[in-house]
Amino acid sequence: MFADIVGYTSMMQRSEADAMVSRDRFREVLIDLVQNHHGTVVQHYGDGTLAIFPSAVEATTCALGVQRSMTTEPQVPLRIGLHVGDIVQDHEGVYGDAVNLAARVQRTVTITP
Repeated sequence: MFADIVGYTSMMQRSEADAMVSRDRFREVLIDLVQNHHGTVVQHYGDGTLAIFPSAVEATTCALGVQRSMTTEPQVPLRIGLHVGDIVQDHEGVYGDAVNLAARVQRTVTITP
């Protein structure tokens, strides 16, 4: 699962403090829900996060929970991409077509609260 904040660069230009509050809230909610759904946060990328799950159902349920949580104040607009497939994992991270496709899907779908 890839998830990131829509328009984060613009947010930072308007107010770095507000953007950081949004990013921190997003990460806090995401980390909690990923753990609750038996997933692992692999890495944060600025305003984005890569997480993996042992189950597609858990990943989907987590993504829905994150989306719902971001509709309450302060709202945070998100893009989330999910893809099911095999990954390669080593000491530096995860790789493979499943990771690449999830990243591409995430860039094409915008979820706004």
